[in-house]
Parts: sequence; structure tokens; C-alpha cells
Amino acid sequence: MTGLISSPVPAPDPEAAQVVADGWFPPIALADVRDRLRLGEGTVSTARLTEAIEGGMVHALRELAQWRAARVLDGAGELADVTTDQLNGHNYAVLLWQRVVRYFAGADLAADYRDVSATDQGLDRAAEKDLTSDELRRRALAAVADLRSIGGDPVARNRVELI
Repeated sequence: MTGLISSPVPAPDPEAAQVVADGWFPPIALADVRDRLRLGEGTVSTARLTEAIEGGMVHALRELAQWRAARVLDGAGELADVTTDQLNGHNYAVLLWQRVVRYFAGADLAADYRDVSATDQGLDRAAEKDLTSDELRRRALAAVADLRSIGGDPVARNRVELI
């Protein structure tokens, strides 16, 4: 047994495919997420990637709801109006929004695309993917804290909730 498994290559994403948020937050391009996160070794379908981005947006919108309401009350008509700061020619707040959604989506995908082999090597790879998922979620929450720090008091990256 060689250990090689053939999987079909998913169909390419439609041209300029994106997941549209709520109008205040900008849309997220599927190609952007796919290019920046190497998950599933090329087997993530357009439908699955879209679903993961939608889930990432839901999580991000919940995390940012109060912050967004305060920025709207301050007069921001869209996320790009929150700051004029630029990084590499892009609006700083928009870059952070993309990062938040990308990492939440990546955490979702990393948790789902685990090895199902019953061998010790397969189990080791599954444990590594758990770490990847946790790391991506940590990065998303750090980006949330960075975004929430714009236009308000600095938000610590480490938060702990007591149960």
C-alpha cells in the first residue's frame, strides 16, 4: 500500500466570487481567503469555503457589534470611514476586518479538514490540526482586539471570561 489517495480537484471559484457582509463591513473575496490560507490541500470546495467565510462573518459581527454601533454613532457610514490610517495602501480597519474573517473561517476549515486515518500518524496529524485551528482562532481574536482599539480605548488581546 502506497498511502496515496486521489481526490478530485474542486471546480475553480467563480470570477470575483465574494461573500457580502451587511453593507457597513466590506465583502470578503473567496480568492483572498483561499490564497492566504493553505487548508485542505486544495480540496476545499467553493461551497465549503463560502460557508466557512459566512461563519467567520457571523462570529466577527457578534464580536464587533457594540464597537460598530459606537462607530456608527460617531458618524462612520462604513468601516473605511472609521480611520484614515493606511497600511500598504489599504485602509487599516478594512485590513483588520479581512484578517478577522479570514482567520475565523480558517479555524472552521482547519477543524473540519482533519485526517481520518486510524494510524498513529493520522492521529498525530489530527492533533496538529487542532493546534492550527486554535492558533487561527487566537489570531482572529487578536485582530478583533486590534480593530476594537480603533476609535476607542486600547483593547487587550488577552481576554478571560469567568464562568
